[in-house]
Amino acid sequence: MKAVFLDRDGTMIIDPPDLRVDSLSDLHLFPDTVEALKLLATLDFGVIEVTNQAGIGEGRIDRSEFERINNTFIDLIEASGINFLKIYVCPHKPEDNCACRKPKPLMILEAAAEFNIDLAESYVIGDRESDILTGVNAGTKTILVQTGNTPVVSPEATYTAVDLLDAVKYIAAH
Repeated sequence: MKAVFLDRDGTMIIDPPDLRVDSLSDLHLFPDTVEALKLLATLDFGVIEVTNQAGIGEGRIDRSEFERINNTFIDLIEASGINFLKIYVCPHKPEDNCACRKPKPLMILEAAAEFNIDLAESYVIGDRESDILTGVNAGTKTILVQTGNTPVVSPEATYTAVDLLDAVKYIAAH
């Protein structure tokens, strides 16, 4: 199976100024998110969300509040027809130096083992260098979307996209 691993914050939803989606009032989709996911749903890829959520480790939100926010996000994108195979969450702070926090590839490697994913034929899409390095470290292709609060440049990215829709169109064409 081929898969697309999607970062959430800054990729599918707009990052608030502090880069933390800690409440439902912070949850806003990019204008093209549903359209992009609708196109992705027509392609032959499993879709998996992989997200760092340091706010849990920092005590800004608890795991149940994260789940409530993420379930609301799932409801907002329901019209796209996308079904995530699974949602992988790293709840740790950067200084915890855990094994699962992007750019370490553990979440992707676990998904690959669980769903028999061919990583060389798969993609990681995200708005940060850590997303791209996660894909590189896991052996996937990578797409950097320029939608985060602080757009970055990554020479390691397979492709740099304007937004998620551009990224999915790239996958569809390749």
